[in-house]
Amino acid sequence: MLNTFHLRTFLVVVEAGNYTAAAEQLHMSQPAVSQHIRALEEQLGNVRLFRRVGQRMMPTHAGEELLGMARDLVLLAERAEQKILALRGHVAGRVAIGCTPNSGERLLPPLLAAFHASFPAIMLEVEVAPTDMLLDALSNRQLSVILVEEQHRRRGWVSHVLGHEHLALVAPPGHALLTGQSLSLSALKDCALVLPSNGSPLRRVIDERLRRRGISLSATQVVLETDSIAMMAQCIRAGLGVGFIPDSCLACIEDLDRIQLSDGPLHQEWRLLHIGEREASRAASELFKFLSSPQALELLTSLGIQSPAETSE
Repeated sequence: MLNTFHLRTFLVVVEAGNYTAAAEQLHMSQPAVSQHIRALEEQLGNVRLFRRVGQRMMPTHAGEELLGMARDLVLLAERAEQKILALRGHVAGRVAIGCTPNSGERLLPPLLAAFHASFPAIMLEVEVAPTDMLLDALSNRQLSVILVEEQHRRRGWVSHVLGHEHLALVAPPGHALLTGQSLSLSALKDCALVLPSNGSPLRRVIDERLRRRGISLSATQVVLETDSIAMMAQCIRAGLGVGFIPDSCLACIEDLDRIQLSDGPLHQEWRLLHIGEREASRAASELFKFLSSPQALELLTSLGIQSPAETSE
């Protein structure tokens, strides 16, 4: 009979890439991780599950064959445990959540803290990664729920709009655009711009809004692109150019002034994505309910996130 803890250790090694990183995630020693993998290999007839490639431990052919079944078995064991605990009035288990860097990292902590207060027996895991990696992890059931900035449609997925966030056009004190009057987006044609990386969700929002105003970025002066909101803010503060910063990030950034726009603010959308409810664990279902609850909406509002009904172009 396969040991589910051995299987979970195997999955963590696959995801982490080596025994040392897996040991840190599992709060175990590296020799203990090696022992669990050896025990699993012995149960499977002394087959090798990993091979070393440079600094990484990669699954062998046998390891690749085991991977999908191991995920299903571990998930089934966790659901069984959660259902039995639920019979006794407890909601327990583990929920893996994903979010994008920058704003996503600011939005989740207060929400998860409030959720933990109601469900202290649920263990939370958070992965911070680019959107494409989060979507793959959700597809592979490595994550139960992800917080992203765009709609993504796939069969069996549920999408819930949490709200919208304004993007503030900001400049360093004394900049020529800080005239005290509202300006049109067309004023950006003659400005140096500091922007998110091309292809990122935030960049697509900016590109689309400028395009609708008849402004092509090819006709502007883009002086820097980066995935880091903190780097954007530092470069704008240093006088490299002007740029758009999400409201939830602007609260902790000093020495930048907001440029008022006559044609209304830009905004990005925040969506919660997860697999259909029938495939979710009780712990994950409770998290879904909480993140779409009035309590969560109130917390998001305090962070500068508007409900969908409050947003207009």
